[in-house]
Amino acid sequence: MSRLRVADYFHVPELPVAVWAMQRQQAMALHRHEFAELTIVTGGAASHLTAEGRYPIGAGDVFFVQPEQPHGFADPRGLSLVNVLFLPARLPETPQELRRMSGWQALFESEPRYRDAQGFAGHLRLPPAELERVATLARELETESKTYARGGAALVEALFTQLVVRLARCYGAHASPAGRRLLAVQKAIRHIEEHHADTVELDDLARKAGMSLSTFKRAFKEVTGTSPIDYLLQTRLARACHLLRETDMTVTEAALAAGFNDGNYFARQFRKRLGATPSEWRGKN
Repeated sequence: MSRLRVADYFHVPELPVAVWAMQRQQAMALHRHEFAELTIVTGGAASHLTAEGRYPIGAGDVFFVQPEQPHGFADPRGLSLVNVLFLPARLPETPQELRRMSGWQALFESEPRYRDAQGFAGHLRLPPAELERVATLARELETESKTYARGGAALVEALFTQLVVRLARCYGAHASPAGRRLLAVQKAIRHIEEHHADTVELDDLARKAGMSLSTFKRAFKEVTGTSPIDYLLQTRLARACHLLRETDMTVTEAALAAGFNDGNYFARQFRKRLGATPSEWRGKN
């Protein structure tokens, strides 16, 4: 699998953003890149390829591709794109106000994470008028990112932030039914990730999602590919692994800090999911 490198696409080293407008995107096999990519489909249609499958895309579709995440294009039919490439480590930290926007979380966190589980159904699709506004902003960003003038880095960062804010707002305003389901479930996911060490009740998660319990469990499975209980278990195990690897906590202390109140249950689940006891795993990591 080919790997696209920063040096070949960021021709102005001082800038953390590069824009590539593709008036006629050809078929492209699965590939990776060192940078992050925000793709705006401005015309035509194709199949978007991932490591797990292929999904139809068309004008107005917007999706985020994380660094090193395989993707590609097949069967293009007049496909035109604007690819906004960026280097997250060289951009200012995303403001908390923006990170708290449900549209930002959906576009950059939840939809890429659960893309294959929900068959790309939760991606952002802009209506024509909004697509034109976004495309105009992307063209301005493209013009500024192709050359370096005084103040260029600050202006590129400002234009990039403006583009991201507009897309985040659009996600909430123009979400498809699958996108609205993703936004709702995302509230429960955020609660699990922030409070996994506490008692987490399914009824509380359903209320946060604004759904009945039965609807919530079904929607959660459709979005994530797993149940709320299993997701909570995975989150707690991931936290326990982090503590075992990065701290001097005992196994019991790490289990309690991750939200496991029963040491025997923790040990069983750890071995079942990771194929080793907590102590064995720590010794290898």
